[in-house]
Amino acid sequence: MKNITLELSLKPFKQTDDTYIESVCRRLFTQWAPLVRETPTVSVLLWCADGSEILDYRGSPDDEMEWCRYMGGANPRETWNKRLDPERRGLHSRNYLYTDTPPVMTYGTLARIVSALKRIGGEVLPGKIIRVGETFDPGPEFARSSFKYERHNEICTSATMGASSFVCAYAKLHADSVSYAGFPDGIPEGTPFGTFLGRQCARFLPDMGFDYFWLSNGVGFGRDTWSTTGALFDGTKFDGTAIPEIREEVLSFWRYFRAECPDIPVETRGTNMSMGIDMATDGVPLGALYDGNFGILPPPNSPWAAIDGDYSLELMGHLSRIAKVPGDADYLFRFYVHDPWWVNSPWYDRYNGLPHDIYLPLALSRIDKEGHTCPPTHMALLSADNTFGDLPDSCADEAIPHLRKAIKESPDAPAPLVWVYPFEEYTSATTGTEAQRMFAGDWFVRDAIAEGLPLACVVASDHFLNHDPALYGASVLLTPVPEANSVLERELLARAEQGVKILFYGSARNAGEAFRQFFRLHADGEEVSGEFPVTVNGASAGILKTNPLLSDGGLTECADSGVFAYVQTEKGPRALAVQQKNAVWLRGTVSADFRPGAKRLIRHNPEKYFISESLAVLAFGRLGWQMYYDRPAGQPAPIVTLHRHNGALIFAAHHPSTTVTTRL
Repeated sequence: MKNITLELSLKPFKQTDDTYIESVCRRLFTQWAPLVRETPTVSVLLWCADGSEILDYRGSPDDEMEWCRYMGGANPRETWNKRLDPERRGLHSRNYLYTDTPPVMTYGTLARIVSALKRIGGEVLPGKIIRVGETFDPGPEFARSSFKYERHNEICTSATMGASSFVCAYAKLHADSVSYAGFPDGIPEGTPFGTFLGRQCARFLPDMGFDYFWLSNGVGFGRDTWSTTGALFDGTKFDGTAIPEIREEVLSFWRYFRAECPDIPVETRGTNMSMGIDMATDGVPLGALYDGNFGILPPPNSPWAAIDGDYSLELMGHLSRIAKVPGDADYLFRFYVHDPWWVNSPWYDRYNGLPHDIYLPLALSRIDKEGHTCPPTHMALLSADNTFGDLPDSCADEAIPHLRKAIKESPDAPAPLVWVYPFEEYTSATTGTEAQRMFAGDWFVRDAIAEGLPLACVVASDHFLNHDPALYGASVLLTPVPEANSVLERELLARAEQGVKILFYGSARNAGEAFRQFFRLHADGEEVSGEFPVTVNGASAGILKTNPLLSDGGLTECADSGVFAYVQTEKGPRALAVQQKNAVWLRGTVSADFRPGAKRLIRHNPEKYFISESLAVLAFGRLGWQMYYDRPAGQPAPIVTLHRHNGALIFAAHHPSTTVTTRL
């Protein structure tokens, strides 16, 4: 690792005299010293408040600042649920001070803390570069914000945590007459939020001694970054007409910000979704952001899997975002140790002391432009302190050996299964049809991982085309059906003819004639959708429920030979899986439904319906890597990764149900 970041709120600084501040700094660096032994740079990312300390900064070190001294949401935006919480005690109904007598924090106090972290870090960890970063969060959780929720709620256009709760980075501010450090005469009407934040950062960050800046929870990556809906997708249709406008609005934030604050390094949290889903729902042109010379580190794996258990979305989303990275170089892994706000320490409360969310994401890798297998170069730990401002030794002592082992055994060659991801093609999409296709494809891969597909490696499609085919000689390639008559289609089919193992997924309604001929596909009348009986390998496998909106259309295809899974419809059979030579095509229907208000699609009940994504594991077996999961009805499959290190095959797995047996 080039850099390891210890994230920290201000809560451990329960007293603000110099002696106490230095004792906290010394404990922090001593506690995590075994982890950072080999890394040249150690960073501390401070969660001071929610970023409103930047927005409200007037330039005086003596001014008091709001800070993250609460447990629960500091600015409750959700409707109070009287039935579930009649006495209004829960952290989603109100907040509590984390200690009876939290100290007063001024901007001068913050500057002393930053200075002490650098000085004590240099003493405890001699020879290392010590950096300190500041954070900005768009939501209502961490500290009270009169700027976001009283004076300028117009910039909060997302209802992620209640009405008008999340800042949209490309919003514009109404005028006010408050004197700010960067705007001493007040804010002019229509000032872009990126301009205001950038100019305030240009004053605040150097005044406090910060070295870099972290944008949290999707800032700069769209409007509604925690949801499957957004500016382009409302749950009923994909509106491609808005793509050019939204693309420019997203990029405008970064241009405005960098015009005011050009040099400070920026790191990003990103979203809980994937590159393709973000583009399809919110018009986020990730490739254009990476290529824009905005000086950013790309988003890490989402920490939300620790909360909702959706490890397949975490892995798929992370792989999609690292298919390419700025400069084709660095990217970040992040691990959730403590939550400083919600009385929740995931190491115990979510993971139960088990290290799967270390080994699974650290098994992932990307293949760069030169054909090198690249594990992450940076690590961040959220956070070193818990909600009460304590720094428990046990969480560090127990997690560090697993973190070190996962780093030691990181991928160094293409994995057995490599995702050829159309990163540039998705970035340049301009139509609702393209948005629908990428949405369906990424959700299919997410649920294939949930069914036990051991995906752990990704390469951007344009990089793949420039590599020696021998690089992938020991791998199966996973790829969406390529664009008709594209260079990628021609190259993949040529390799399939030569015996390269390829697993294609997705609708063939836009496939080229060469692809259709290879798999001997022919459209058999009109598209159909609904619920149909499924046959797999000659045996009845239950009922498939299809949703054309989420699955890039209905079912149309039949094949002359090689079919090993199909449904029987009123219009005749429709193919779900076809094998020709060493290549397989999976129709790739999404076994889920959209529910208004839900953050993610709702998966079909496996006790009632056939889960089509399970065909991916079966297809991987037909291509030489046989993995079977013996599981009682309704039990989830394990989440598995498989990568190569030093000539070995290394498995990592998370078993949500210990009643499931894995056979290899």
